[in-house]
Amino acid sequence: MSEPDPRKDPRYRPFRAAAYGLYIAVVTVFCLAVINGVTRSVLAMTPAKKPAEEQVLSYRECLDAADALWSQLETEREKLVRISPAREVDRQWLAFRTTWMQRKRDSEARCALESRERVSLKEVYRRLEEVQDLYTIHAVQYAGEVGGVVDALRGAFSAARKNPAAGRMP
Repeated sequence: MSEPDPRKDPRYRPFRAAAYGLYIAVVTVFCLAVINGVTRSVLAMTPAKKPAEEQVLSYRECLDAADALWSQLETEREKLVRISPAREVDRQWLAFRTTWMQRKRDSEARCALESRERVSLKEVYRRLEEVQDLYTIHAVQYAGEVGGVVDALRGAFSAARKNPAAGRMP
């Protein structure tokens, strides 16, 4: 006959129950803190949609505003590869993104996009936000995956230019 397993000693059952209870409580509190932090961060970075304003802009003015938002988005995207250090791209993009989203929400509120006559205009604004979301993903991936390599390349160029054989750089 085999010996009973000492790990299942009934005298320690209350201790095991307390240890499991404490473990579950700590993990639950940790998970709730992470969820709360992520939720607050996302809400801070994404302004809520505003109610439509009484004075509505014309269709052309709204289209021009969307085009200006597009130009701002493209200009900032083009700057991504010139930011140094490259690992900072995501931080700078997210700061830009928050102000850009606020401008977009303001423009949407002045354009009465829920109107039936402005369905195509509403699609323009929806696509703008879709492109901005993809650019955000790109900026975060660039900073995390490519940024370190780009920074190292820039450092290697800098060191190589200091070599007397490189000659005098303009």
